[in-house]
Amino acid sequence: MKTNVIYKSMLALLLIVGFASCSEDDANETDQLAYNAQVYITDGPIDNAEVEGVFVTIADVKLNGTSLDGFTKTTVNLHALQNGNTQLLGDIDLAANTYNQVTLVLDTESDASGNAPANYVLTTGNNKVELTAENSTINVNNSYDIEASSSNQIIIDFDLRKSIVADAGNSGYNFAGQAQLENSIRVVNVLDAGTINGTATNNTGNNEIKTVAYAYTKGSYSESEENENAAGVRFANAVTSSMATGGSNEFSLHYLTEGTYEIHFASYEDTNSDGEYEFTGMIEAEGDLGLDLMEVMVSANTEVTIQVILLTILGL
Repeated sequence: MKTNVIYKSMLALLLIVGFASCSEDDANETDQLAYNAQVYITDGPIDNAEVEGVFVTIADVKLNGTSLDGFTKTTVNLHALQNGNTQLLGDIDLAANTYNQVTLVLDTESDASGNAPANYVLTTGNNKVELTAENSTINVNNSYDIEASSSNQIIIDFDLRKSIVADAGNSGYNFAGQAQLENSIRVVNVLDAGTINGTATNNTGNNEIKTVAYAYTKGSYSESEENENAAGVRFANAVTSSMATGGSNEFSLHYLTEGTYEIHFASYEDTNSDGEYEFTGMIEAEGDLGLDLMEVMVSANTEVTIQVILLTILGL
């Protein structure tokens, strides 16, 4: 009788251990499931009126060292991908996890059609200004999540305002230095992001200005942002920006991860009629209906609509 009790106890223990082992295997298998992510590229605006296109030829795209499935060399007109417009680059299957690197490999010889240059600014008059990077491999160290979902859309935001700088020795334009170029690109999953849409009533008394809205994470803005950094870039720490256009001065700040943002406005004018808009000062602004422009909340998968009144150009 005693032997039978021991036998039954051992059998029960073995069943429990076996069940736990199976459960652990199932959990590990679930953790390793791959979820598809579509990868897109978009762009922030460039300030110069004479720029009609910015063409970049991408030879490879990698997420944490793994290339996109079936990707072939592609030439993208980044200038056409503003205000939330995107171009699909390809897709990839990855385990649900947090990742921290995207790699863009530029072709430096020819575009996707075999023509040189591979990377260039197209200006009025159909002039091509070749862009030369210090290194053809651009490593973007930026955390982003692959969710356990079939709706992952990874956005690579290639901000032209930060990545293309003035270069008088190269017909006016060139890629920024390597550090600035890598810092000008951010990566976000659409599932984790929202949008701020707005209109700006211009009460400054100057209808010739171009207005640019800049989004900063709360507390990250300082007056030094108005000055060019070592790479020649103003507002270098803005998350994203949007030029106000149309009769209502409409602007859209896309792909903002969930959080609280400050919205700042700057004025630009073509003061010497050379097609390039120069920064002429910050704009004092206030939100309509009691909106605090220093504390705009953004949630994932939401669009926040704001109305702004532009009051005074503060000047340099």
